[in-house]
Amino acid sequence: MAIVNNGTKVSLDSTKLPSGYTKPTVTEISDYDYVSPLTLNVLKSTVENATPATTLTNIIDNATIGITKQITDILALDFLGTATVTAYTDLVNIDNNINPTNSTDFYDDTAVSYVCVVNLYVKAA
Repeated sequence: MAIVNNGTKVSLDSTKLPSGYTKPTVTEISDYDYVSPLTLNVLKSTVENATPATTLTNIIDNATIGITKQITDILALDFLGTATVTAYTDLVNIDNNINPTNSTDFYDDTAVSYVCVVNLYVKAA
């Protein structure tokens, strides 16, 4: 079995993008087999940084608890017998677990975790 995780696309509203953040380039799959909406939690103490743009990067890329890591783990469990799985994730909303907001201030508040709403696109061969 081979899992190819193309990464996490960021489709957040501009009010949720911190100043200085650069969206990653992700290879999308146009002929995916299905899309699955998921809600993932990322522990704030693991990814928090003084710079909100770095915090968002860590939310996606952290090797222990980031979105990309969680998705890779989910794919490994869901597709045990499949020869090849190619996927990417689209981050469509982010907030925290204590006070939903419509600004980027939540990157610096006292939340315990970030709540990430994603769409997982999967092509299995």
